[in-house]
Amino acid sequence: MSKYLGPVLKKLRALGLPLPRFRNKGNNPPGQHGAKRKRRKSSYGLKLQEKQKVLYSYGSESRLDNLIFRSGLLNTIGFAREWVSHGHFLVDGKKINIPSSKIEPGQVISLKKEKMKENKLVKDNLEKNLKFPPYLAFDKQKLIITYLRYPTKEELSKDIDTSLIVE
Repeated sequence: MSKYLGPVLKKLRALGLPLPRFRNKGNNPPGQHGAKRKRRKSSYGLKLQEKQKVLYSYGSESRLDNLIFRSGLLNTIGFAREWVSHGHFLVDGKKINIPSSKIEPGQVISLKKEKMKENKLVKDNLEKNLKFPPYLAFDKQKLIITYLRYPTKEELSKDIDTSLIVE
């Protein structure tokens, strides 16, 4: 995993990866002059970019806010971040209020208070039949998310060319 602790979504946007359910800002890299930076990459640059795509995709998939969003409990990452920062979730029985916390496989995420299970937003999202990824187990009755394993390369974004990494 990467030791990069900055804004992962900005990195994903710079690499041209799709942002999960965020306002579309176009295909330009981030920054004021992002639209003007159109340069042809060398073969080394292309390989490095593919490696970074995998690195940041894996890193962003194991974040607490992303796992809550992927489970379908909340409908946007923004809501998931807000609820985590307000202290509504427990990880293995301990209150965590940092949305970017890395979750390890086997850890269990649950709502802190029973009254949050009666929240209108949560109830509306549970009524929808959203598909969640196979690396998550979600108990809709108890509202418990279990992170089973890291995602495989097939479960990541289709925008990654693994042949450039393996070479």
